Formats: sequence, structure tokens, C-alpha cells
Amino acid sequence: MSSAPLADSPWWALRYEALAALDPALLGVVDDRTEAEVVFLEGLLELGPEGRVLDVGCGGGRHAISFAERGHSVTGVDLSPRILRVARDQWDERNPGLKGPVWMPGDMRWLPSCEPVDAAVFLDGAFGLFDDPADHLKVLSSAAEHLRPGGKLVIQAPNPYHWAGRPRAQHLPPGALAEGMDVIRTSRFDADEGRVEERIVCFKAGKRHEPPTQSLRAFTPPELVEMLLAAGFTTVDVYGSEGWAVPEEPMPVHATDSVWLWVCASL
Repeated sequence: MSSAPLADSPWWALRYEALAALDPALLGVVDDRTEAEVVFLEGLLELGPEGRVLDVGCGGGRHAISFAERGHSVTGVDLSPRILRVARDQWDERNPGLKGPVWMPGDMRWLPSCEPVDAAVFLDGAFGLFDDPADHLKVLSSAAEHLRPGGKLVIQAPNPYHWAGRPRAQHLPPGALAEGMDVIRTSRFDADEGRVEERIVCFKAGKRHEPPTQSLRAFTPPELVEMLLAAGFTTVDVYGSEGWAVPEEPMPVHATDSVWLWVCASL
């Protein structure tokens, strides 16, 4: 039986496989920005050497791979086995013959069983996918069940105060994101639904391709704190970013300048 998602599946079951089919690089590769993010996350999570990390919604694996290359024991979970093959291939290309992250297919609302971890992360739009608010609480509760006592969770989330009223358009010429492909990315904030929507249109070999639109629920800091406490976490801190840049140290949220919220919760 085919494992391909049905045409009427939700966007998150279709978009990333469509991007990978065009070019796996569209899912993201390990680069200087990835490594800067992981260094920041190590500090935020207070990860010691050989920490155990669960990367939820790992996609093409850029963060999971970087964590593993820095000596951590990593499990990457994604809904799509096809996307996990992209992640595995990226590891093998960078680290031939070396044991890498464990890649596990699964729905983040009901995460597959694994050894208790020191840290769980939701990065690159991995949180806020669903329409039903109860599903977001299921995601956080499932992650909490996989953490050791005292473990930590980090969410990278869009800052709704920044995105409201700031539509964005970006042209990435061939080679900037994927070889031989022009990519147009446009983003807008849907105030009625409280969601950030991103369209990607790709032009490759004279043909136009448009995967399903990404639609992420953009929670306010108080909403995120409330959900995490309801999921069993005892302390929650919300930090910001300086524009798009990866912060070197945790910094306060700037209502309009912080593109991202970095949310750190402890059991």
C-alpha cells in the first residue's frame, strides 16, 4: 500500500514532501546559521556533553544533524518517512560511515516511544501546525512525557506582534536556496485566524510549482505560557530575537522587532 498522503490531507502532510520532491535543499541544509542556532540552543537548554535531544518535526534534519555532530545523542521525529530519508541522506553525505541520529516516523501529538531525553525542540515552524487548539496541547503533553525529570523544551515560534501588518516577499535566485531554481516566498498574517501564512512558488526548467501554503498559528507569549503550564511544565521563559538574527544570549522580546519567540520551558 502506498504511504503517499491523500490529496485532501492537511497542508502539513503535503507541503514538505512536495518541497523535497522539487529539491531536498528546500527543506534546509546544515549551514552557519544552523550551527549558530544550535550553539544558542545548547546554552538555553543547559545541555551538557552528550546530552539527549528530541527534535520534533525535524524535517530535513539540519538541527538534528548539527546537534549530533556536536556530540549529542539525537532522535529526530517527523510525520513523513520520505522526509526522514532526506535527513538520513544529508547525515550520510556529511558523515560517511558514522552513526548518526535515530530517525523515527510519527505524529507529534502521539510521539513514538524513546528513552527519556534531556531536551525537546520544535524549530523551523514545527509548532502551531494544527487548527484545533486541543491538538497543540496534545503536542506539548506528549513532549513532556518524553523528557526526564527537570528536562527542558524549546519552541521557536513566530512573533505575532511582528508579523501583524508586515507582509513579506522575497526572491531567491538560482543557487541561493536550490540549484537551477528561482524561488519566490511571500508571507502574510491572517488576523482573523491568528496565523502566519507562507507561500512558496518555484520556477524550475521553465515550469511553475507551488506546494501547499504553510499556515502556522502564531501564539502570543501569554498564550504559550498558559499552554505549557497546562501541559505540565513548571517554569516558562519567553525570549525574543534581534530581527531575523540568531541571538547569542537570551534577550527580551521586542514587540515589533523580534521576528521569532524563543520559548524555554522546564519540568
